[in-house]
Amino acid sequence: MRALPVASRAGAGRAARSRPHRALARHPRGARRRGSGAAAAAAASASESADLVARLTAERDQLRAGVLDGATEAGAALRDGLRDDRVRRAERATRLTAKRVDTAMVALWRLQAFHHPDPKRTGSCTCGRTLPACGESRILEGVRQEMLDWERRNLDLLRAGERHGLPPEHPDVASGSPAR
Repeated sequence: MRALPVASRAGAGRAARSRPHRALARHPRGARRRGSGAAAAAAASASESADLVARLTAERDQLRAGVLDGATEAGAALRDGLRDDRVRRAERATRLTAKRVDTAMVALWRLQAFHHPDPKRTGSCTCGRTLPACGESRILEGVRQEMLDWERRNLDLLRAGERHGLPPEHPDVASGSPAR
């Protein structure tokens, strides 16, 4: 590349300008007149943006304050959505808790099938040990009434044809015809 003389370099900057730029440099008032429509549009857009920001800020402040009145559409929709979500969560938690209780009670019911007072031998467990010596029977004795109440409630559910927590080996479930 060959070096340009100093005078040429200074003129190159002027020659590189486009004609509209040269026209703006010569007529600044005309540029303002042509840009006035764009300035008005920008001002209108800025005003709309400021209004939107103010409205959203007011809604945010209202939600932060916990004001969920039914007077506004947004407040009513939000309140209904939250209520529906809470109800769904509570129902799910109730179902999960019922399944956990059923699982625990089934384990206790299966255990008590092998460890309960023997009606033929007073003071003995069906496992062959004495009741005081049978640790399983001693543990079950503290929850036996709750377990029997659970079994009674689940037998009622079985009779009604609803979901129950009885194990498949339960005599009433296995027979297909619940005892009354």
